[in-house]
Amino acid sequence: MNPFLNPFNSLPFLKDYLTVPMRLKNYDYNRMKKYRDKAFRTVIRYAFTVPLYQKKYAAAGITAEDINGLQDITKLPFITKKDIVGHYPDGILPVQYERKNAYVASTSGSTGKPVTVYVDFPTLAQGLLLSVRQGRTYQYNVRTAKIASIGTFHQGRIDRVYDDAIVNHTQLFRKSENYISMNAFDPIKEIIKKLNEFHPDIIYTYPIILQHLAYFKKKGYCDAINPKILQVGGYSMDQYTRDYIHNAFECPIVNLYQSVEACGTIAYECLNGTWHINTDFYHVEVIDEKNNIISPGERGHIVVTRLFGKGTPIIRYTGMDDWITLAEEYECSCGYTTPIFKNGVEGRVSARVILPDGRVYPAASFELVSLVLTELKTYKITNFQTIQNKIDDIEIHLVVDNDLRDTDPPLDFIFKKVYEKYREKCGPAVKITVKEVKEIKSPQNKPAPLVISMINLEDGYKILE
Repeated sequence: MNPFLNPFNSLPFLKDYLTVPMRLKNYDYNRMKKYRDKAFRTVIRYAFTVPLYQKKYAAAGITAEDINGLQDITKLPFITKKDIVGHYPDGILPVQYERKNAYVASTSGSTGKPVTVYVDFPTLAQGLLLSVRQGRTYQYNVRTAKIASIGTFHQGRIDRVYDDAIVNHTQLFRKSENYISMNAFDPIKEIIKKLNEFHPDIIYTYPIILQHLAYFKKKGYCDAINPKILQVGGYSMDQYTRDYIHNAFECPIVNLYQSVEACGTIAYECLNGTWHINTDFYHVEVIDEKNNIISPGERGHIVVTRLFGKGTPIIRYTGMDDWITLAEEYECSCGYTTPIFKNGVEGRVSARVILPDGRVYPAASFELVSLVLTELKTYKITNFQTIQNKIDDIEIHLVVDNDLRDTDPPLDFIFKKVYEKYREKCGPAVKITVKEVKEIKSPQNKPAPLVISMINLEDGYKILE
């Protein structure tokens, strides 16, 4: 049965459909604060029925009556990835919860063991409302636009869960032929063939997939692929990749910051390049390496609280593994006034580079190839990767576009500039090797990371000591 035909689902959804997409713009600061505090209290009351949270809050001596609003959130302990993994399945749902009403969604496990959470239909449906908000922000109608989603549609992954629970039942709101989903790790020419036949207005996928499409667009294989906007999620996008893609498609490219645990879009990049937090859906904090809250304007590790939904509650969750710099209320010329990510999302915390002198860089801060290629205004390099083999040994792999091999600037000049950039960053104690490779291999069902460190974190900490 189509869950949208159930009045217990459809009536609340229709009410939200009329109000939620514009709530972020229509509510002033005081009204939004009141709304968020009420939503938080509801989430907290629900969390007190879940064994994991019962145990954590009892140990901290916290009762539901102690929490009157988000001003009290720091009274609560953090919830880690290990907490959720260790309490799955019985400990992350209310004791009397009807599991037949829930869907199971898992992360990729790219930073360790996969995290599995439960979500229900109303929670997933909020993601559709966020899609409507994004459509209005990016000036397209989610009901009529032709949308291509290129993601990971294996059983249990959030893309598949969302398709099965929501997308496949939205015929009442939009034509089914206006949406297509594809596995990002199918052969790229199969993806291109389907996109050429589909004529998408919007493509949503990983940065590396868009980069592959841009490469073939430049070669003349994608004549019928002329989207109005490109949406990127899953991984951080460096400036060179953005420029490379824009050069091919000549349309706006925007980032969406999402996660399985959050079950929606935590933040999105508007057409002005500002990363707005969906603050009516999420509360974001930032902590340092010792789990101390840090002030707005300082870079740290993201902590997320989901202010809606049931299934597995997500409250003060530290398992996202990303760096951000939080800025408070920002009035953007796009019309939204929200807290923002000042410099976007800086990638995985666990993918970090530690140098012999004790300096530590998150992966996004150590990707320097794009800076060189942007400076030289060249698209001769189609892909690249930085690998830290040892604490004092770093390799940079470059994939060359053979059709542009003999054009300016010369390859040896590009390689020299890349070498100099990394030498300047790393200092004389690190061996730097820049070499051409035929391809950058991806892990199964995952995009290839831009930066890989082979350094065991424990060994890295010894250097820091």
